[in-house]
Amino acid sequence: MAFHGNAANANVTVDSSISAGNYGGSSSIPVITISSDKRISAINTSSLTINASINANASVGDEGTYAFLMQASGNTSYNPGATLAGSNLRYADSTGRTANSATPSGTWRLMGYDSGAPRTNSGSGSGTGSGNGNISGNISGNLALQGGNVQGNVSGALQGGEVQGNTSLSSGNIQGNQNVNVSGNISVSSHTHDVNSFFFPGDHCRAAHRSPSFIAKSATAGGNFSGSGSVSLDNKGVAGNVTTAGLNVAGNVSITTDNLAVAGNVATDNAAIGGNAAVNVNTTVNVNTTVAYPTTLWLRSA
Repeated sequence: MAFHGNAANANVTVDSSISAGNYGGSSSIPVITISSDKRISAINTSSLTINASINANASVGDEGTYAFLMQASGNTSYNPGATLAGSNLRYADSTGRTANSATPSGTWRLMGYDSGAPRTNSGSGSGTGSGNGNISGNISGNLALQGGNVQGNVSGALQGGEVQGNTSLSSGNIQGNQNVNVSGNISVSSHTHDVNSFFFPGDHCRAAHRSPSFIAKSATAGGNFSGSGSVSLDNKGVAGNVTTAGLNVAGNVSITTDNLAVAGNVATDNAAIGGNAAVNVNTTVNVNTTVAYPTTLWLRSA
């Protein structure tokens, strides 16, 4: 019981018929009656009736309605009770897919927690494959050989050409003999012979009977000759320079190139290529995929 006024005219503000206790509950509300002299004359309860049709008739986005929403952009973290303008939110499903064409109006209060962090899926896989087909085209650029060896020997027919430069023989032997034929004229120049005469009449042993002078006899050139024979050259040693420059060559050749070391540039620019190609492929893929941003429950508060 409470009093108001001064000591001379104190008034009781609560009727003595009101009992002490709690009024109202989950299914009822208190009903307080105030008299004309401003006293609480009665306290009663009234049953609380919930009319489900009130929310059933509400439109999407009305004040007091709930919706699953997701941030329109960014990845900001919001705690329960935070408010955002509807222009910063989008209607979404539980997997994070949004209806971009629908933007809520008003102000919304977060009824849960929004981490703002995207959900991602990680995975890996591998596979193999093979195939073949025809290829054709031209090579661009030249090929540089850093080193290597030729495999096999070369043989074939030379259609024609000339040897460049001369050949120097360090040493060697001639194989076989050489047959020769000779012919010509014998020529003898004019000459004289001194002849002593011992046949004067008289005593042949006496000096007076010897001829005191010489008799000159002359001869003239004349005579032909011819013949043939064999000159032995077999296994004769030879060395020196052999003139081969400009010498024409043709015929069949065989060149030993097996395991010959090679290096240098190989002209392949614009060379045509074609044929069958077979390809074997092994692949490994690692994937991190952003699946969605979080969707939470929001209440339109204004």
